[in-house]
Amino acid sequence: MCRCILYSALLMLVAGSGCGNGTDLPPSDPDLREALGLDDQVRIHRIDLSGRGAESRVLPATLEIQEGEVVQFVTLDRRIHHIRFVTDSLSPAAARFLEQTGQSSSPPLVRRGSRFVLSFEGAPAGLFPYVVEGYGDPVVGRIRVRPPP
Repeated sequence: MCRCILYSALLMLVAGSGCGNGTDLPPSDPDLREALGLDDQVRIHRIDLSGRGAESRVLPATLEIQEGEVVQFVTLDRRIHHIRFVTDSLSPAAARFLEQTGQSSSPPLVRRGSRFVLSFEGAPAGLFPYVVEGYGDPVVGRIRVRPPP
């Protein structure tokens, strides 16, 4: 089974699990690493989602990674967040990669501590622009994938 599809299955479990009391945050990177079966060489990046009033925030808004690394979007508030990649701004190879791996958009992240985990294993180099929608104004960000060294 492709590791990307496995991540998508785990994502559904993580997005709807735990965090019921509003004080829990997602598992630490070592816990996520273990849950995904990643070795110590795979780097896990984090993008935080939060907001106040009509303002939403994505930090960092631009992230540079290498092919094969993992990115997790983590909700730090109690707002609804939905991440989707902007398909008409993607290269054909990037759009095909996201569609084939089932990673072109997240389910609604509805609880503090919910996360959307993506694997860029086998991803083409280039820019992956995305938008985060939900409560408040949409926010755009981008992930730049570099080829492996």
